[in-house]
Amino acid sequence: MRQKSVLDVIETRTGSPSLLRKKSNPIEIDRLVEIACNRFHAAIKTKPFFDILQGKVHEWHTVPRISKTKFGKYDLHIAPDIAWKKGRTWHLMRFSVQGVANLGDDKRLENMAMVIWATIQKGVPANAERYIVENVYWNRGEWKVWSERADMRLLEDASKMIKNDMRAMIDLHDRLGPSCDLSQIPLANNKQTCRNCGHRDTCPGGDDLFRAKLEQSALEMAKASKL
Repeated sequence: MRQKSVLDVIETRTGSPSLLRKKSNPIEIDRLVEIACNRFHAAIKTKPFFDILQGKVHEWHTVPRISKTKFGKYDLHIAPDIAWKKGRTWHLMRFSVQGVANLGDDKRLENMAMVIWATIQKGVPANAERYIVENVYWNRGEWKVWSERADMRLLEDASKMIKNDMRAMIDLHDRLGPSCDLSQIPLANNKQTCRNCGHRDTCPGGDDLFRAKLEQSALEMAKASKL
């Protein structure tokens, strides 16, 4: 099954030829650096960064994204990018270069997983209600903040989602085999699902879901015949 290159994906999304196919000139590089600088300066004017720089936040910590959190038999990357205390409440925040205003339930629970990280740290509360989870994201030309106070129900739902996801990943790994055969990844049941999938442009099924299913069935039959 054919997969699209990164440039093909970019051009499919934008509907026009990508400038990445051309060698960037110094003027274009300067323009991109200027955009990055504007985003950076805009970011430090938002909370909590502005308050930290003004000395209004006295207790705060940055956390490496590669730090691991023990969750049962799994090691997860669920730490926040920054944590700070305001009053009796701890805030846990992650950055997103691009984001949407309305998070789906899966993204909400994914953010709530930061509380799992927090409740096993020393010196911070074990009570979920003492945390506010936040996400800073760039959307429509400005930094925006999504936030929600955690509670035990959301924490339990996040734990269940992680366990279900890990089971699904293990099942998928077993199905793909040692060679990690991507052609064996389960495909969607209908094209409508593909339209809302973030992996639609790089899916091994390509653009034709019906044909991909036929090819996958043929491969599964061929594999079974060799057993």
